[in-house]
Amino acid sequence: MANLHHVYNVDDETALTTVQNPGKVLATKGQKQVGQITSSERGTLVTMVGAINAIGNTIPPLLMFHGNILRIT
Repeated sequence: MANLHHVYNVDDETALTTVQNPGKVLATKGQKQVGQITSSERGTLVTMVGAINAIGNTIPPLLMFHGNILRIT
């Protein structure tokens, strides 16, 4: 096999989520109820596709978000 740089292995991983970490919340002292900034541990599901060839070269990963079309101009 003389053309090992043409042989790629592609794998997708769908177990990635985007969970926002809430920042600090300021409230007055003695206040019993403080509003919530983000929903509790519910992120959007992201699929990542990675590829590496037989000699170890890689291409940048592809991230696919549900329902979004990214247009780079």
